[in-house]
Amino acid sequence: MSEGNDTKDQSGFEEVPDVPVHVLNTYSRLWQLETWLRTMVYVELRALLGNDWAKGLNPNSNSFQADKSLAHMPTPEMNALSYAQLSKLTELIANHWDCFSVYLPPKDLWDAKLREVAQIRHRVAHFRVGHVDDLARLKQFLRDIDKGFWTFCTSYNDMNAVIPQESDPIAKHFLPFDPLPWVEVEEKTWAQVGFRDKSLVVGLSMRSQRRPWCREPLEAGMPGHLYDFYMFAQDGRTFDLPYLLERTRTQHHHLVHLCLDDMDHSVRFTVPAILGENMIKGIVQSWYDMAVSACRRSPLRPPSDLADRWPEYVIGSSNPLTFLAPSMPCSFFGV
Repeated sequence: MSEGNDTKDQSGFEEVPDVPVHVLNTYSRLWQLETWLRTMVYVELRALLGNDWAKGLNPNSNSFQADKSLAHMPTPEMNALSYAQLSKLTELIANHWDCFSVYLPPKDLWDAKLREVAQIRHRVAHFRVGHVDDLARLKQFLRDIDKGFWTFCTSYNDMNAVIPQESDPIAKHFLPFDPLPWVEVEEKTWAQVGFRDKSLVVGLSMRSQRRPWCREPLEAGMPGHLYDFYMFAQDGRTFDLPYLLERTRTQHHHLVHLCLDDMDHSVRFTVPAILGENMIKGIVQSWYDMAVSACRRSPLRPPSDLADRWPEYVIGSSNPLTFLAPSMPCSFFGV
């Protein structure tokens, strides 16, 4: 048994006596893998199934109930996948392989590697020292899937303008709220030109993203696409973001993500196209109306940890899903 107090380095990492560093590193890599695996499954199932994405998952599981029963130590997680076992995640991937094969190794290799990862995870979870090569194996697995997760994440920021706007009923419906819409400057050539309409308190622009596994064109009511809405306060105004989030709470379950920026003058949210024209119009109109009422002339800087106070669908500007684009090559897992 080591003596003395725990120590911290400048990053806040605690060196705890008697805990092997390689086990802590292995746990950190497992955290990376499972956190992003949950995110991937969530996004693709939302694009495929809309609000029915969690069928087959029971958010009222024992672990969920046990967690929420401790009212004196609450956590923000509400996503059913946050309480799902790794085996359930991999089962969902297997059952919808067409949605995930574009990101992952061939299925036989994926399954074989997952068996190794599951065993490493089991060793860490049950406080065993493990094999000397466990961390190396796990890092190699992350290298094998690194490009796939980069593709997943960057596809979330690979949006396209819907042009002409009249070709899509949702884009056409919200066109009056776009202060600088796309116009055809010459045949089949589109651009945003002219002067921004500052009479709008809140501007709203709409784009779309097609998930990499989808081959069909954008159509409201069909799977595989997300409508991507960007709302921004105009003429020097800002949003009271805590107010906006609270007042739109009843609409949150329809969103894939709500993305916050650092400057409190814009929000971005994604909605599955499969929800259909009428539902999406109602969702976005509700958000827009509340955004107008949440505009302020005096800056109200939101808490820096605002996104962390909300469930998983609210993400801040440091989350790669809000900024990592196809033009930004990098190692996703840092391995």
